[in-house]
Amino acid sequence: MSAGVRTWLVIGLSLGYLVAVHLAFLRHSPMVAATAVALLLLLVLASIRGPHRIAWRILAAVPGIFIVVLTARGAPPVPLMLTPVAISALISFTFGRTLLPGRTPLIERLARGFHAPQVPAPEVITYARRVTWAWTLLLALVATANALLVANLSPGGLLELAGLAPPWPVSPPSYVWFSNTGTYLLIGGMFVVEFAVRLWRFPDYRFRNPLQFVREARTRMPNIVAALRKG
Repeated sequence: MSAGVRTWLVIGLSLGYLVAVHLAFLRHSPMVAATAVALLLLLVLASIRGPHRIAWRILAAVPGIFIVVLTARGAPPVPLMLTPVAISALISFTFGRTLLPGRTPLIERLARGFHAPQVPAPEVITYARRVTWAWTLLLALVATANALLVANLSPGGLLELAGLAPPWPVSPPSYVWFSNTGTYLLIGGMFVVEFAVRLWRFPDYRFRNPLQFVREARTRMPNIVAALRKG
């Protein structure tokens, strides 16, 4: 499968997953929830790469299919509830661990790779470190908010599944609009806001729209990948 086909496949699966999750919680439908879990499983399988990908895909598919069947029979769709928490927490961890002593912040690595073989100006390095902090904190807050929402979801939240009464009950519509839609809108919004701040902070920045920047980044991808691996 070509890279272009794989990209469109992942985009299609992702959009289908988001729609299915939304409908599953709004309609309380086991079959729609099972469909969402199945789409999530396909996304996981598509993301597995490497020389042993077939073996790893089989290992992931067997329990994944079992969970799909259980969800279709009315089991709580726990994977759907944990995914927004896991995604935001994982991205926050990915950014945050590069801020530890002796490490190079993730956005600084990207900046160094983008400007290679030249070294970015000191103000660019400082800005890149601050953006890394911003991503870390934002996504940590999103992960915490999602965890609180899924714990207090009523009916069917994690506290209720454990036999406990949620102290702050959250209705399914409120939960799904924030966790399934708001989470990803916040992440997308962060890209837009950061780019706007970048243009304000660096008036002479020659990429005046995100598409120009993305096209240029694609041409410099080998340097960017090399810089990411150095951190």
